[in-house]
Amino acid sequence: MAELVSGRTGVPGTVATGLAVLFGLTGLGSAAVAVALPAIATDLDVTAGRAALVVSGYSLALAVGSAVFGRLGDILGIRTPLVLGLSVMVAAACAGSLAPDLPTLIAARVLQGLGAAAVPALTLAAVQAIFEGDARARAMATYAGVGATVNALGPVVGAMLVEPLGWRPIVAIPLAAVLMMPLLWDELPTRRQTGATVDAPGAALIAIAATGAVLALQWATLGPGPSTIGLLALATAAPVAVLRSRRHPDGIVQAALIADPGARRSLLTAVSLPSAWFGMLVAIPTSLTAHGWTGVQIGLLLVPCAALGIVAPRVNGPALVRLGPVRSQLIATLGTALALVLAGCGLALVSGPVLVVATLALMLSFGLGQPAMTTLVADSVPVHTRGGALGLMTLVFLIGGSLGAATVGGLSAQIGLTGALLTVVVLPLAAAVAFTPSVLTRR
Repeated sequence: MAELVSGRTGVPGTVATGLAVLFGLTGLGSAAVAVALPAIATDLDVTAGRAALVVSGYSLALAVGSAVFGRLGDILGIRTPLVLGLSVMVAAACAGSLAPDLPTLIAARVLQGLGAAAVPALTLAAVQAIFEGDARARAMATYAGVGATVNALGPVVGAMLVEPLGWRPIVAIPLAAVLMMPLLWDELPTRRQTGATVDAPGAALIAIAATGAVLALQWATLGPGPSTIGLLALATAAPVAVLRSRRHPDGIVQAALIADPGARRSLLTAVSLPSAWFGMLVAIPTSLTAHGWTGVQIGLLLVPCAALGIVAPRVNGPALVRLGPVRSQLIATLGTALALVLAGCGLALVSGPVLVVATLALMLSFGLGQPAMTTLVADSVPVHTRGGALGLMTLVFLIGGSLGAATVGGLSAQIGLTGALLTVVVLPLAAAVAFTPSVLTRR
């Protein structure tokens, strides 16, 4: 029961760890570049607001491409589209590191985001395809813990590299993904799922909705015009995509996923976990910098969180097996809400120890909640469309991260960073409320 399904030569823990590192690199590259934005603005002689498009353009492309790559994994097998995406990501990272001006850098980052979109959805699909039974739960716990650890190192790496080396090596960080492919090549599934189709109209609707969502969340950076257009696009395309699933049940938005209560609630978890993480990544450095902390000091504050990610799977894996995906998500969302409250207290007190405890609580919650939500979403649809469902969940996950960052960044001027961060608590609490009746009825 605790063995690989399709792997031939790899050790299960090694395979899950390798896939997690690939996943973490997509977030690490973005977080590290965010730390380097002041250096980019100075070097390319642009405003900080325009330099921020380097991050938002990457995030937009990452979100738009996730659902499409997930479906390509069903059609072509996981290995081919994953290698294609990684190749585009690495090539664009190299081009971005050599960019002579901001428009070139933004274009390279958008292309990098489109390539990187293959990684979250397809590595998740690979874990689901390679492992089965309790081994899958443990592998997902490893995936979540190690992936979050690599992601958490982004600010640390960015802060430590930007001062001595400048911003260009930071943009090239995704090159490290090349090192992982020889370890994973034989384990990546190549089987094509019979009956899977591209669903170009559905993909177009999802792309419009995702673009609209990301633009709507960039009010502070892009201004009211583009954000309003984005909100209208989201409000139009998203309902049409959902309603379309009735006539196209195996489309990119799948009827089985929409109809399954556990899967629908899992999408709330998919929003709440990254919104908390990215909200804290914005609020903590901004607040501590205002109180005189250096970038390196702030980065080192996240080191205990990163260290916990390495050992957390030993706790979260057995817990997920014992509790099941529903109870695990209830605990994870409540833990996420607690972490946000602790972070708010830490910001108000300017207390490093309290902030460390908050990030540790979030890491444990993230490591339990992500595999649980993935399990319910993956099990809600037929096997031949599982990659597409996980791609759609990844899109929601990425938009949740943008929502957390935009909420903190947009409201901080009105109610302060502490107040802005605490507003994010609404999301995990809403998810916890959604899962509570299911837990109570199972007793």
